[in-house]
Amino acid sequence: MSIQLLIIEDQPAVREVVAEIVGGLSSDVEIAQVGSLQEARVVLLEQRWDGLITDMSLGDGNALELFESLAEEGMDLPPTILMSGFLTSKRMAQAKRLGINHILPKPFEPKVFLDCLSAMLPADAQSVSQPKAGLVDRPSNVLLPEMFEMDRRMGLVYRMFDEMPSEKEVSAVCARALTLAMEVVHAHSGYMALFERQQLKLVMVASEGMDGMSASCSLDETVFQPLMNGDEELRQSDAVDVKCQCWPGLESDRYVAVPVRLQGVAMGVLCLLNPSVEIPLKSETRQMLGLLVKKLDTLLDNRAVHAALAANMRETLIALVRSLEARDRYTRDHSARVGSLSSILAADMGLDSDHVDLIRTGGLLHDIGKCGIPDAVLLKPGRYTDQEFAIMKAHPAIGDNILSNMDTMVRERQMLRHHHERFDGFGYPDKLAGDQIPFDARIVCVADAIDAMTTHRVYRMARPLSFCLEQLKNNAGTQFDPQVVEVAVAAIERGVVKTQAENANANDGVMPLSALISVKTGVRNYA
Repeated sequence: MSIQLLIIEDQPAVREVVAEIVGGLSSDVEIAQVGSLQEARVVLLEQRWDGLITDMSLGDGNALELFESLAEEGMDLPPTILMSGFLTSKRMAQAKRLGINHILPKPFEPKVFLDCLSAMLPADAQSVSQPKAGLVDRPSNVLLPEMFEMDRRMGLVYRMFDEMPSEKEVSAVCARALTLAMEVVHAHSGYMALFERQQLKLVMVASEGMDGMSASCSLDETVFQPLMNGDEELRQSDAVDVKCQCWPGLESDRYVAVPVRLQGVAMGVLCLLNPSVEIPLKSETRQMLGLLVKKLDTLLDNRAVHAALAANMRETLIALVRSLEARDRYTRDHSARVGSLSSILAADMGLDSDHVDLIRTGGLLHDIGKCGIPDAVLLKPGRYTDQEFAIMKAHPAIGDNILSNMDTMVRERQMLRHHHERFDGFGYPDKLAGDQIPFDARIVCVADAIDAMTTHRVYRMARPLSFCLEQLKNNAGTQFDPQVVEVAVAAIERGVVKTQAENANANDGVMPLSALISVKTGVRNYA
Protein backbone atom coordinates (compact mmCIF):
# COMPACT_ATOMS: atom_id res chain seq x y z
CA MET A 1 0.00 0.00 0.00
CA SER A 2 1.43 3.37 -1.01
CA ILE A 3 2.18 6.17 1.42
CA GLN A 4 0.29 9.43 0.75
CA LEU A 5 2.33 12.56 1.58
CA LEU A 6 1.26 16.18 1.12
CA ILE A 7 3.75 19.05 0.69
CA ILE A 8 2.51 22.54 1.62
CA GLU A 9 4.97 25.21 0.44
CA ASP A 10 4.41 28.47 -1.43
CA GLN A 11 7.84 28.71 -3.09
CA PRO A 12 7.72 26.48 -6.22
CA ALA A 13 11.49 25.92 -6.37
CA VAL A 14 11.66 24.82 -2.74
CA ARG A 15 8.56 22.70 -3.15
CA GLU A 16 10.05 20.86 -6.13
CA VAL A 17 13.33 20.13 -4.34
CA VAL A 18 11.52 18.77 -1.29
CA ALA A 19 9.29 16.66 -3.54
CA GLU A 20 12.39 15.31 -5.31
CA ILE A 21 13.99 14.28 -2.03
CA VAL A 22 10.79 12.62 -0.78
CA GLY A 23 10.11 10.99 -4.16
CA GLY A 24 13.56 9.46 -4.14
CA LEU A 25 12.73 7.38 -1.10
CA SER A 26 10.63 4.77 -2.84
CA SER A 27 8.18 4.22 -5.65
CA ASP A 28 5.62 3.43 -2.92
CA VAL A 29 5.56 7.08 -1.82
CA GLU A 30 2.91 9.19 -3.58
CA ILE A 31 3.34 12.96 -3.31
CA ALA A 32 0.87 15.80 -3.74
CA GLN A 33 1.84 19.48 -3.67
CA VAL A 34 -0.10 22.64 -2.84
CA GLY A 35 1.15 26.21 -2.80
CA SER A 36 -1.30 27.86 -0.39
CA LEU A 37 -3.17 27.24 2.84
CA GLN A 38 -6.47 27.66 1.00
CA GLU A 39 -5.58 24.74 -1.27
CA ALA A 40 -4.25 22.79 1.70
CA ARG A 41 -7.54 23.07 3.58
CA VAL A 42 -9.45 21.63 0.64
CA VAL A 43 -7.21 18.59 0.10
CA LEU A 44 -6.83 17.89 3.82
CA LEU A 45 -10.58 17.65 4.15
CA GLU A 46 -11.03 15.65 0.94
CA GLN A 47 -8.85 12.65 1.78
CA ARG A 48 -6.72 10.95 4.39
CA TRP A 49 -2.95 11.60 4.39
CA ASP A 50 -0.17 9.53 5.93
CA GLY A 51 2.00 12.60 6.49
CA LEU A 52 2.39 16.33 5.90
CA ILE A 53 5.48 18.37 5.10
CA THR A 54 4.69 22.03 5.50
CA ASP A 55 6.29 25.42 5.70
CA MET A 56 4.99 27.47 8.62
CA SER A 57 4.59 30.89 6.98
CA LEU A 58 2.92 30.99 3.57
CA GLY A 59 1.70 33.88 1.51
CA ASP A 60 -1.88 33.51 2.73
CA GLY A 61 -1.23 32.86 6.41
CA ASN A 62 0.30 30.61 9.03
CA ALA A 63 0.04 26.82 8.78
CA LEU A 64 -0.35 26.46 12.56
CA GLU A 65 -3.47 28.63 12.47
CA LEU A 66 -4.92 26.40 9.73
CA PHE A 67 -4.19 23.28 11.79
CA GLU A 68 -5.81 24.89 14.85
CA SER A 69 -9.01 25.58 12.92
CA LEU A 70 -9.08 22.06 11.44
CA ALA A 71 -8.59 20.56 14.89
CA GLU A 72 -11.54 22.60 16.16
CA GLU A 73 -13.58 21.11 13.31
CA GLY A 74 -12.70 17.62 14.55
CA MET A 75 -9.95 16.64 12.10
CA ASP A 76 -7.00 14.66 13.45
CA LEU A 77 -3.73 16.05 12.14
CA PRO A 78 -1.57 13.38 10.44
CA PRO A 79 2.15 13.09 11.34
CA THR A 80 3.67 16.39 10.30
CA ILE A 81 7.08 17.87 9.55
CA LEU A 82 7.03 21.61 10.14
CA MET A 83 9.68 23.69 8.38
CA SER A 84 10.30 27.20 9.64
CA GLY A 85 12.87 29.96 9.37
CA PHE A 86 12.25 30.76 13.02
CA LEU A 87 9.83 29.66 15.74
CA THR A 88 9.07 31.89 18.71
CA SER A 89 8.46 30.19 22.03
CA LYS A 90 4.72 30.78 21.57
CA ARG A 91 4.72 29.17 18.12
CA MET A 92 6.81 26.26 19.40
CA ALA A 93 4.29 25.68 22.20
CA GLN A 94 1.46 25.89 19.68
CA ALA A 95 3.14 23.29 17.46
CA LYS A 96 3.65 20.95 20.42
CA ARG A 97 0.03 21.41 21.46
CA LEU A 98 -1.04 20.33 17.98
CA GLY A 99 1.09 17.19 18.28
CA ILE A 100 3.79 18.31 15.82
CA ASN A 101 7.04 16.76 17.05
CA HIS A 102 9.08 17.02 13.86
CA ILE A 103 10.25 20.63 13.52
CA LEU A 104 13.03 21.58 11.12
CA PRO A 105 14.58 25.06 11.35
CA LYS A 106 15.55 26.48 7.97
CA PRO A 107 18.05 26.10 6.44
CA PHE A 108 18.67 22.38 6.93
CA GLU A 109 20.66 19.68 5.17
CA PRO A 110 18.84 16.99 3.12
CA LYS A 111 20.17 14.21 5.37
CA VAL A 112 18.60 15.88 8.42
CA PHE A 113 15.33 16.09 6.53
CA LEU A 114 15.50 12.41 5.58
CA ASP A 115 16.17 11.38 9.17
CA CYS A 116 13.17 13.41 10.29
CA LEU A 117 11.01 11.89 7.56
CA SER A 118 12.10 8.39 8.57
CA ALA A 119 11.11 9.10 12.17
CA MET A 120 7.74 10.45 11.09
CA LEU A 121 6.69 7.48 8.94
CA PRO A 122 4.84 4.60 10.59
CA ALA A 123 6.85 1.55 11.63
CA ASP A 124 5.60 -0.61 8.77
CA ALA A 125 6.83 2.00 6.30
CA GLN A 126 10.40 2.19 7.61
CA SER A 127 11.56 -0.24 4.94
CA VAL A 128 10.83 2.29 2.25
CA SER A 129 12.33 5.22 4.09
CA GLN A 130 15.93 4.56 3.06
CA PRO A 131 17.12 6.94 0.32
CA LYS A 132 18.25 5.65 -3.01
CA ALA A 133 21.96 5.79 -3.72
CA GLY A 134 23.20 9.29 -4.48
CA LEU A 135 19.93 10.97 -3.50
CA VAL A 136 21.51 13.26 -0.91
CA ASP A 137 24.34 14.25 -3.25
CA ARG A 138 22.19 15.53 -6.12
CA PRO A 139 23.03 19.14 -7.12
CA SER A 140 19.50 20.35 -6.33
CA ASN A 141 19.81 18.96 -2.81
CA VAL A 142 23.19 20.56 -2.25
CA LEU A 143 21.50 23.90 -3.06
CA LEU A 144 18.62 23.25 -0.66
CA PRO A 145 20.06 25.14 2.36
CA GLU A 146 20.80 28.19 0.21
CA MET A 147 17.34 28.03 -1.31
CA PHE A 148 15.76 27.86 2.12
CA GLU A 149 17.83 30.81 3.36
CA MET A 150 16.75 32.86 0.33
CA ASP A 151 13.15 31.78 0.94
CA ARG A 152 13.43 32.79 4.59
CA ARG A 153 14.74 36.25 3.74
CA MET A 154 12.09 36.83 1.11
CA GLY A 155 9.48 35.83 3.64
CA LEU A 156 10.88 38.25 6.23
CA VAL A 157 10.89 41.14 3.76
CA TYR A 158 7.32 40.32 2.76
CA ARG A 159 6.24 40.35 6.40
CA MET A 160 8.03 43.64 7.08
CA PHE A 161 5.96 45.30 4.37
CA ASP A 162 2.74 43.35 4.99
CA GLU A 163 2.40 42.35 8.65
CA MET A 164 3.93 45.41 10.35
CA PRO A 165 1.78 48.02 8.52
CA SER A 166 -1.36 46.02 9.32
CA GLU A 167 -0.97 46.78 13.04
CA LYS A 168 -2.88 49.88 14.16
CA GLU A 169 -1.44 50.49 17.63
CA VAL A 170 2.14 51.60 18.27
CA SER A 171 2.64 48.83 20.86
CA ALA A 172 1.51 46.21 18.35
CA VAL A 173 3.85 47.60 15.66
CA CYS A 174 6.76 47.43 18.11
CA ALA A 175 5.91 43.88 19.14
CA ARG A 176 5.70 42.77 15.51
CA ALA A 177 9.02 44.46 14.67
CA LEU A 178 10.68 42.72 17.63
CA THR A 179 9.43 39.33 16.49
CA LEU A 180 10.75 39.88 12.96
CA ALA A 181 14.12 41.18 14.23
CA MET A 182 14.50 38.07 16.39
CA GLU A 183 13.84 35.92 13.33
CA VAL A 184 16.48 37.79 11.33
CA VAL A 185 19.25 36.81 13.78
CA HIS A 186 17.61 33.70 15.32
CA ALA A 187 17.59 35.30 18.77
CA HIS A 188 16.24 33.38 21.76
CA SER A 189 14.95 36.52 23.50
CA GLY A 190 14.88 40.26 23.01
CA TYR A 191 13.16 43.52 23.74
CA MET A 192 12.41 46.98 22.41
CA ALA A 193 12.64 50.00 24.70
CA LEU A 194 11.91 53.66 24.01
CA PHE A 195 14.09 56.45 25.35
CA GLU A 196 12.72 59.22 27.61
CA ARG A 197 15.27 62.00 27.14
CA GLN A 198 14.12 64.17 30.03
CA GLN A 199 14.63 61.35 32.52
CA LEU A 200 17.44 59.59 30.62
CA LYS A 201 15.76 56.23 30.94
CA LEU A 202 14.61 53.39 28.70
CA VAL A 203 11.01 52.14 28.94
CA MET A 204 10.33 48.63 27.67
CA VAL A 205 7.44 48.51 25.17
CA ALA A 206 7.82 44.96 23.85
CA SER A 207 9.68 41.86 24.97
CA GLU A 208 9.95 38.16 24.16
CA GLY A 209 11.34 35.55 26.53
CA MET A 210 12.09 38.13 29.24
CA ASP A 211 9.34 37.64 31.81
CA GLY A 212 9.80 39.38 35.13
CA MET A 213 12.10 42.16 33.91
CA SER A 214 11.60 45.70 35.22
CA ALA A 215 9.53 48.01 33.02
CA SER A 216 12.18 50.74 32.84
CA CYS A 217 15.80 51.48 33.66
CA SER A 218 18.34 54.27 33.54
CA LEU A 219 20.23 54.54 30.26
CA ASP A 220 23.58 54.46 32.06
CA GLU A 221 22.69 51.00 33.42
CA THR A 222 22.99 49.67 29.85
CA VAL A 223 25.54 49.69 27.05
CA PHE A 224 23.36 51.69 24.66
CA GLN A 225 24.56 55.26 25.22
CA PRO A 226 26.46 55.32 21.87
CA LEU A 227 23.29 54.26 20.04
CA MET A 228 21.22 57.03 21.65
CA ASN A 229 23.93 59.62 20.97
CA GLY A 230 24.08 58.66 17.31
CA ASP A 231 27.72 57.56 17.58
CA GLU A 232 26.95 53.99 16.51
CA GLU A 233 24.50 52.32 14.15
CA LEU A 234 24.98 48.85 15.59
CA ARG A 235 26.30 47.27 18.76
CA GLN A 236 27.18 43.60 18.78
CA SER A 237 29.04 41.48 21.29
CA ASP A 238 30.36 37.96 21.04
CA ALA A 239 32.75 38.12 23.98
CA VAL A 240 33.69 34.85 25.62
CA ASP A 241 34.64 36.12 29.07
CA VAL A 242 33.04 39.58 29.23
CA LYS A 243 29.35 39.84 30.02
CA CYS A 244 27.53 43.08 29.13
CA GLN A 245 24.74 44.71 31.09
CA CYS A 246 21.92 44.94 28.56
CA TRP A 247 19.26 45.65 31.22
CA PRO A 248 19.38 45.67 35.03
CA GLY A 249 19.63 42.08 36.18
CA LEU A 250 20.26 40.88 32.63
CA GLU A 251 23.78 40.05 31.49
CA SER A 252 24.63 38.61 28.10
CA ASP A 253 27.80 37.72 26.27
CA ARG A 254 26.05 37.59 22.88
CA TYR A 255 23.77 40.38 21.77
CA VAL A 256 22.95 42.59 18.82
CA ALA A 257 21.43 46.05 19.33
CA VAL A 258 20.27 48.69 16.82
CA PRO A 259 18.71 52.11 17.44
CA VAL A 260 15.01 52.65 16.84
CA ARG A 261 14.52 55.96 15.07
CA LEU A 262 11.76 58.46 14.50
CA GLN A 263 12.39 60.93 11.69
CA GLY A 264 16.06 59.96 11.81
CA VAL A 265 16.51 60.67 15.55
CA ALA A 266 17.30 57.78 17.90
CA MET A 267 14.28 57.27 20.14
CA GLY A 268 14.92 53.79 21.48
CA VAL A 269 16.77 50.51 21.11
CA LEU A 270 16.06 47.08 19.72
CA CYS A 271 18.15 44.49 21.58
CA LEU A 272 18.37 40.85 20.45
CA LEU A 273 19.89 38.44 22.94
CA ASN A 274 21.84 35.23 22.29
CA PRO A 275 21.47 35.20 18.49
CA SER A 276 22.52 31.97 16.82
CA VAL A 277 23.87 33.70 13.71
CA GLU A 278 27.53 34.49 13.30
CA ILE A 279 28.85 37.63 15.07
CA PRO A 280 30.03 40.04 13.72
CA LEU A 281 26.92 40.00 11.57
CA LYS A 282 27.28 39.33 7.88
CA SER A 283 26.48 42.24 5.60
CA GLU A 284 23.21 40.70 4.37
CA THR A 285 21.98 40.24 7.96
CA ARG A 286 22.89 43.84 8.79
CA GLN A 287 21.03 44.96 5.68
CA MET A 288 17.93 43.04 6.80
CA LEU A 289 18.00 44.70 10.23
CA GLY A 290 18.58 48.09 8.62
CA LEU A 291 15.59 47.59 6.33
CA LEU A 292 13.41 46.60 9.28
CA VAL A 293 14.46 49.65 11.33
CA LYS A 294 13.79 52.00 8.39
CA LYS A 295 10.33 50.51 7.91
CA LEU A 296 9.68 50.82 11.64
CA ASP A 297 10.74 54.49 11.49
CA THR A 298 8.16 55.17 8.78
CA LEU A 299 5.40 53.30 10.61
CA LEU A 300 6.07 54.97 13.96
CA ASP A 301 6.12 58.37 12.30
CA ASN A 302 2.77 57.67 10.64
CA ARG A 303 1.29 56.26 13.86
CA ALA A 304 2.53 59.27 15.85
CA VAL A 305 0.86 61.72 13.46
CA HIS A 306 -2.26 59.56 13.34
CA ALA A 307 -2.38 59.29 17.15
CA ALA A 308 -1.95 63.06 17.53
CA LEU A 309 -4.80 63.71 15.11
CA ALA A 310 -6.98 61.13 16.83
CA ALA A 311 -6.26 62.61 20.27
CA ASN A 312 -7.06 66.10 19.00
CA MET A 313 -10.26 64.79 17.45
CA ARG A 314 -11.32 63.15 20.73
CA GLU A 315 -10.65 66.33 22.70
CA THR A 316 -12.69 68.35 20.20
CA LEU A 317 -15.61 65.94 20.49
CA ILE A 318 -15.43 65.94 24.29
CA ALA A 319 -15.43 69.76 24.27
CA LEU A 320 -18.54 69.63 22.06
CA VAL A 321 -20.27 67.34 24.57
CA ARG A 322 -19.38 69.67 27.45
CA SER A 323 -20.74 72.71 25.64
CA LEU A 324 -23.90 70.74 24.83
CA GLU A 325 -24.46 69.77 28.46
CA ALA A 326 -23.63 73.24 29.78
CA ARG A 327 -26.98 74.48 28.46
CA ASP A 328 -28.84 72.36 31.01
CA ARG A 329 -27.78 72.43 34.67
CA TYR A 330 -29.43 69.05 35.22
CA THR A 331 -27.30 67.18 32.68
CA ARG A 332 -24.11 69.18 33.22
CA ASP A 333 -21.14 66.79 33.57
CA HIS A 334 -23.45 63.82 32.95
CA SER A 335 -21.19 62.41 30.22
CA ALA A 336 -18.06 62.85 32.33
CA ARG A 337 -19.70 60.90 35.14
CA VAL A 338 -20.89 58.18 32.76
CA GLY A 339 -17.38 57.92 31.31
CA SER A 340 -15.87 57.65 34.78
CA LEU A 341 -18.40 55.08 36.02
CA SER A 342 -18.12 53.07 32.78
CA SER A 343 -14.37 52.84 33.27
CA ILE A 344 -14.84 51.68 36.88
CA LEU A 345 -17.23 48.92 35.79
CA ALA A 346 -14.91 47.93 32.93
CA ALA A 347 -11.94 47.67 35.29
CA ASP A 348 -14.01 45.65 37.78
CA MET A 349 -14.83 43.24 34.94
CA GLY A 350 -11.13 42.54 34.47
CA LEU A 351 -10.59 44.41 31.20
CA ASP A 352 -7.09 45.65 30.43
CA SER A 353 -6.14 49.32 30.82
CA ASP A 354 -6.36 50.12 27.09
CA HIS A 355 -9.85 48.65 26.92
CA VAL A 356 -10.88 50.56 30.05
CA ASP A 357 -9.67 53.83 28.47
CA LEU A 358 -11.60 53.02 25.31
CA ILE A 359 -14.83 52.51 27.29
CA ARG A 360 -14.19 55.72 29.26
CA THR A 361 -14.04 57.61 25.95
CA GLY A 362 -17.22 55.90 24.75
CA GLY A 363 -18.96 56.95 27.96
CA LEU A 364 -17.74 60.52 27.57
CA LEU A 365 -19.10 60.72 24.03
CA HIS A 366 -22.22 58.56 24.37
CA ASP A 367 -24.68 61.48 24.14
CA ILE A 368 -22.90 63.55 21.49
CA GLY A 369 -25.75 62.78 19.09
CA LYS A 370 -27.96 65.07 21.17
CA CYS A 371 -26.31 68.01 19.37
CA GLY A 372 -28.66 67.09 16.52
CA ILE A 373 -31.79 67.25 18.71
CA PRO A 374 -33.72 70.56 18.66
CA ASP A 375 -33.53 72.55 21.92
CA ALA A 376 -37.33 72.61 22.06
CA VAL A 377 -37.19 68.86 22.64
CA LEU A 378 -33.82 68.45 24.33
CA LEU A 379 -34.42 71.10 27.01
CA LYS A 380 -38.18 70.63 27.42
CA PRO A 381 -39.33 70.26 31.04
CA GLY A 382 -41.97 67.64 31.69
CA ARG A 383 -43.24 64.70 29.68
CA TYR A 384 -42.37 64.17 26.03
CA THR A 385 -45.10 63.60 23.50
CA ASP A 386 -44.77 60.44 21.43
CA GLN A 387 -43.48 62.53 18.52
CA GLU A 388 -40.92 64.30 20.72
CA PHE A 389 -39.75 61.03 22.20
CA ALA A 390 -39.30 59.62 18.67
CA ILE A 391 -37.10 62.64 17.87
CA MET A 392 -35.11 62.14 21.07
CA LYS A 393 -34.54 58.46 20.26
CA ALA A 394 -32.64 59.51 17.14
CA HIS A 395 -29.60 60.70 19.13
CA PRO A 396 -27.71 57.34 19.20
CA ALA A 397 -27.87 57.09 15.40
CA ILE A 398 -26.87 60.76 15.05
CA GLY A 399 -23.84 60.14 17.29
CA ASP A 400 -22.89 57.12 15.21
CA ASN A 401 -23.11 59.21 12.06
CA ILE A 402 -20.90 61.95 13.56
CA LEU A 403 -18.10 59.41 14.03
CA SER A 404 -18.77 57.50 10.81
CA ASN A 405 -15.75 58.92 8.95
CA MET A 406 -13.33 58.56 11.88
CA ASP A 407 -11.58 55.25 11.34
CA THR A 408 -9.80 55.52 14.70
CA MET A 409 -13.08 55.46 16.62
CA VAL A 410 -14.86 52.38 15.28
CA ARG A 411 -15.45 50.83 18.70
CA GLU A 412 -16.50 54.14 20.24
CA ARG A 413 -19.14 54.39 17.49
CA GLN A 414 -20.64 51.11 18.67
CA MET A 415 -21.08 52.51 22.18
CA LEU A 416 -22.68 55.68 20.85
CA ARG A 417 -25.11 53.78 18.66
CA HIS A 418 -26.09 50.99 21.01
CA HIS A 419 -26.10 52.39 24.56
CA HIS A 420 -29.93 52.46 24.53
CA GLU A 421 -30.39 48.89 23.30
CA ARG A 422 -32.07 46.57 25.79
CA PHE A 423 -30.92 43.08 26.68
CA ASP A 424 -34.39 41.73 25.79
CA GLY A 425 -34.31 43.31 22.33
CA PHE A 426 -36.85 46.09 22.93
CA GLY A 427 -34.38 48.98 22.90
CA TYR A 428 -33.32 51.27 20.09
CA PRO A 429 -32.20 52.07 17.44
CA ASP A 430 -31.60 48.53 16.11
CA LYS A 431 -33.53 46.36 18.62
CA LEU A 432 -30.47 44.20 19.26
CA ALA A 433 -30.68 41.63 22.05
CA GLY A 434 -28.28 39.82 24.37
CA ASP A 435 -24.84 39.21 22.92
CA GLN A 436 -25.82 40.99 19.72
CA ILE A 437 -25.32 44.24 21.63
CA PRO A 438 -21.62 45.17 21.70
CA PHE A 439 -20.21 44.37 25.13
CA ASP A 440 -18.78 47.87 25.61
CA ALA A 441 -22.20 49.40 24.91
CA ARG A 442 -23.79 47.18 27.56
CA ILE A 443 -21.40 48.63 30.14
CA VAL A 444 -22.12 52.24 29.11
CA CYS A 445 -25.87 51.46 29.17
CA VAL A 446 -25.74 50.49 32.85
CA ALA A 447 -23.48 53.43 33.79
CA ASP A 448 -25.80 55.83 31.94
CA ALA A 449 -28.86 54.49 33.77
CA ILE A 450 -27.15 54.68 37.17
CA ASP A 451 -26.21 58.33 36.63
CA ALA A 452 -29.70 59.16 35.35
CA MET A 453 -31.27 57.69 38.49
CA THR A 454 -28.88 59.18 41.03
CA THR A 455 -28.77 62.79 39.76
CA HIS A 456 -31.32 65.61 39.74
CA ARG A 457 -33.38 66.08 36.61
CA VAL A 458 -35.77 68.89 35.74
CA TYR A 459 -38.68 66.50 36.24
CA ARG A 460 -37.54 64.89 39.55
CA MET A 461 -34.95 64.86 42.28
CA ALA A 462 -32.13 62.30 42.43
CA ARG A 463 -33.25 58.84 43.49
CA PRO A 464 -31.63 57.15 46.49
CA LEU A 465 -29.13 54.35 45.95
CA SER A 466 -31.60 51.84 47.36
CA PHE A 467 -33.95 52.68 44.48
CA CYS A 468 -31.06 52.39 42.00
CA LEU A 469 -30.07 48.95 43.32
CA GLU A 470 -33.67 47.77 43.15
CA GLN A 471 -34.06 48.92 39.54
CA LEU A 472 -30.79 47.31 38.45
CA LYS A 473 -31.68 43.96 40.02
CA ASN A 474 -35.28 44.00 38.76
CA ASN A 475 -34.21 44.81 35.21
CA ALA A 476 -31.21 42.49 34.93
CA GLY A 477 -31.83 40.26 31.93
CA THR A 478 -34.51 42.53 30.47
CA GLN A 479 -33.09 46.04 30.17
CA PHE A 480 -29.54 45.33 31.36
CA ASP A 481 -26.87 42.68 30.89
CA PRO A 482 -26.99 40.60 34.12
CA GLN A 483 -23.19 40.28 34.16
CA VAL A 484 -22.73 44.05 34.10
CA VAL A 485 -25.47 44.52 36.70
CA GLU A 486 -23.69 42.14 39.06
CA VAL A 487 -20.52 44.22 38.86
CA ALA A 488 -22.45 47.51 39.13
CA VAL A 489 -24.31 46.35 42.25
CA ALA A 490 -20.99 45.39 43.87
CA ALA A 491 -19.54 48.83 42.98
CA ILE A 492 -22.52 50.63 44.52
CA GLU A 493 -22.38 48.50 47.65
CA ARG A 494 -18.73 49.32 48.20
CA GLY A 495 -19.43 53.06 47.95
CA VAL A 496 -18.14 53.90 44.47
CA VAL A 497 -21.43 55.55 43.41
CA LYS A 498 -22.99 58.47 45.27
CA THR A 499 -26.18 60.33 44.50
CA GLN A 500 -26.10 63.99 43.53
CA ALA A 501 -27.96 64.79 46.72
CA GLU A 502 -25.11 63.32 48.75
CA ASN A 503 -22.55 65.44 46.92
CA ALA A 504 -24.59 68.58 46.45
CA ASN A 505 -24.04 71.87 48.18
CA ALA A 506 -26.90 73.68 49.80
CA ASN A 507 -27.98 75.51 46.66
CA ASP A 508 -27.95 72.43 44.46
CA GLY A 509 -30.01 70.58 47.04
CA VAL A 510 -32.99 72.96 46.63
CA MET A 511 -35.62 71.69 44.25
CA PRO A 512 -36.50 74.41 41.72
CA LEU A 513 -40.07 75.53 41.07
CA SER A 514 -39.99 74.14 37.52
CA ALA A 515 -39.15 70.71 38.90
CA LEU A 516 -42.03 70.86 41.37
CA ILE A 517 -44.42 71.72 38.54
CA SER A 518 -43.02 68.86 36.42
CA VAL A 519 -43.43 66.36 39.23
CA LYS A 520 -47.09 67.32 39.56
CA THR A 521 -47.78 67.12 35.84
CA GLY A 522 -46.19 63.75 35.24
CA VAL A 523 -42.93 61.86 34.91
CA ARG A 524 -40.95 62.54 31.77
CA ASN A 525 -39.60 59.75 29.59
CA TYR A 526 -35.80 59.67 29.85
CA ALA A 527 -33.85 59.07 26.65
